Amino acid sequence: MKIEVKIMNITLGNKSNQRLYIFFGLLFLANTALLVTVSISGGGSLKGYEFVMFGISIMVFCIAYIYPQFKDNDERSKRIKEKGMFFSYFFILGYSIILMGLFQFKVIHLDGYQTILFSSFI
Repeated sequence: MKIEVKIMNITLGNKSNQRLYIFFGLLFLANTALLVTVSISGGGSLKGYEFVMFGISIMVFCIAYIYPQFKDNDERSKRIKEKGMFFSYFFILGYSIILMGLFQFKVIHLDGYQTILFSSFI
């Protein structure tokens, strides 16, 4: 007895992918507004993770904006992606070394939650 399972491959058009990014950007933005509202009404101050969610929504909107240029995987877009990964790797490596040195020599004193928030802003 042979059982066949077919999985549908759904390919979306260029505009629908861009609209999908915009939809997720609006979803993250609504989630951010909800978190800000709850934080202000509950405790009176922002906790910090609201800014991370706001940053994610801005990033998704930026991806939606540049999607038409990067949908084609030509040589120019590959080169831009390579350079972006190269510079971001060394930036994160340098940032981590400096931050570990500052923690080791007790120049800055942060607990775990503050460290994650501080790292998310940089």
